[in-house]
Amino acid sequence: MGTGIGRSVKRGVACWLAAAGAAQALVAQAEPAKITTLSGVVTNPNGVAIPRAELLIVNSELKAMSNDSGVYEFFAVPVGRIRLIARRIGFEPEEARVTLNEGMHKQVDFELTGVPELLDSVMVREAGGNGRMADFWSRRMLGVGAFITRAEIERRRPQHPSDLLRTVVGVKVTMGDAGLDKPTISMGRNTPLSRSGRQTGTSLANDCKVSYYVDGSYVPPGTFHMDDMSALLLEAIEIYRGPAETPARLRQRDTACGVIVIWTREPPQKQPQRPPAFG
Repeated sequence: MGTGIGRSVKRGVACWLAAAGAAQALVAQAEPAKITTLSGVVTNPNGVAIPRAELLIVNSELKAMSNDSGVYEFFAVPVGRIRLIARRIGFEPEEARVTLNEGMHKQVDFELTGVPELLDSVMVREAGGNGRMADFWSRRMLGVGAFITRAEIERRRPQHPSDLLRTVVGVKVTMGDAGLDKPTISMGRNTPLSRSGRQTGTSLANDCKVSYYVDGSYVPPGTFHMDDMSALLLEAIEIYRGPAETPARLRQRDTACGVIVIWTREPPQKQPQRPPAFG
């Protein structure tokens, strides 16, 4: 009698355990899968977004492309230690090693450095976008040189165009005699000074004039100064402080002292006039 009761209890416990295990399995199946994600932003050293950069996870087929804001995203990334590479033509590739756990989100940002020698290749690929300012935006994205946009010009409201260069590292703006002459703009090489701060002699920088491009057209040195135009006419400015920064397509025989590329504003488009209505 006792033995029969004991067997019944054991069978009941076994059935209960089996039912509990099945229930746990069903609950586990009902729980949503934990997805591991990875995202970030790709920029140049100046913080300018780099669109269409390729992101790839080594030893996998997973790839992503940064959007116009430089943002990329991966979903359902393998867990564990991975190698993530960011690359784009015209830039040195960068690699990051990341450890990912199940269900976690990881942000990995990349800062790509432009390669001036590859700039022309970038320009060819980017041709046709952003209208006549396509060259400006492509070179700004590469990040080699200094760039001033219309937004900064409006924010600073300069009296003269050369005032915008006073905050550019590596550029010196020296006022003319009695403030009447146009200021001298020099890049990289300055007049030597003694310990007391007095000028000790002349240097090549005194006779080295920057070169200009205006709306894509080259202007020979000595024939133009950026202060010849009103600051109200400026749309954007590019500054290249020597041959190492100057793109190949902007180099001339006399551009060793620096290049300033000026883009002027386009006149507003006239709205078509409606014919008069007759009652």
